Amino acid sequence: MSIVISLGGSFLFDKKRDTSLLFNELKKLNEKFLVITGGGPIAREYIDFSKDFNLSEKELHTVGIKCTHINAWVMSKAFKTDYTDKDPRKIKTNKRITLTGGYLPGWTTDTCAAYAAVSTHSKVIFNMSKEMGVYDKDPRKFKDVKLLKNIGFEKLYALTKGKRVPGMNFIFDPLAAKICKKNNIAVVVTNDIEDIKRYLENKEIKGTIVR
Repeated sequence: MSIVISLGGSFLFDKKRDTSLLFNELKKLNEKFLVITGGGPIAREYIDFSKDFNLSEKELHTVGIKCTHINAWVMSKAFKTDYTDKDPRKIKTNKRITLTGGYLPGWTTDTCAAYAAVSTHSKVIFNMSKEMGVYDKDPRKFKDVKLLKNIGFEKLYALTKGKRVPGMNFIFDPLAAKICKKNNIAVVVTNDIEDIKRYLENKEIKGTIVR
């Protein structure tokens, strides 16, 4: 069994110091981790660049996927971990930490994380976000937001409505949430790397638990 981490691209680029701390902490824990990296701003910039050359929507998704793998490969070299580009539905982890990115057009890296959690028998996905957790409203648009500490997947669905397009940034992808609900996989949304250790030790976390 491995523990899956969906490492958001925004976290990766906005919190470089925390990203370094994250991998150093993972190496200290007696668990196997599969880390799936998002594309972040580099993916969105490349997608906008590609639109100017009239790429199809499927091709734009592929651009984003390739950016996630650049991020995963760079992190694997920086922190001396394993890297793979295998199908997350069949992925196996043999090393302490394995990094990968997206896989199919139309799938977010959250969806890849959900399928990988099923494949590796993980019972939790840590969704490392630039936000502390899930809020009742978009914190980028409203100031009077409330952090939701424990919610069900139905509530999460209600907060993540809308059409998915290449480069879109979700709290946690609705398709991924459905996979997690079906397979009884909890999702921890947080920007505090210590929440990983807290959750594994059955302590109160600062972020949001979805189950």
